Amino acid sequence: MKLMKRAGAIIGLGAAFLLSTAYAGAGEDAITQAEADLKAAQKAGAEWRVLDPATGGAAVPLSKLVKTAKAKLEGGDEAEAIRIAQKVSWASKTGIAQAQAQQGAAPYY
Repeated sequence: MKLMKRAGAIIGLGAAFLLSTAYAGAGEDAITQAEADLKAAQKAGAEWRVLDPATGGAAVPLSKLVKTAKAKLEGGDEAEAIRIAQKVSWASKTGIAQAQAQQGAAPYY
């Protein structure tokens, strides 16, 4: 029950973060932040795979989404690059929080 409450709070904070930072910076800044967040998630062993229409709707690693965001930025679609980069940042931070919450998890019989 506690884990579900924590996950709900984390998701709520992630949504608030996305709304508050939407279009606040340039695409390059968003991608740089996403790369830093992804690196922290990988270090924590918490890299998620997520669904996104930019990658054909398939579940892909966050590192592939960063590459997609870079390609969108180079193609001139800064808004889409920012959206993807923010999704990567959110998923990275949420994955880290999940890993920390489940760090001491053990089977329950």
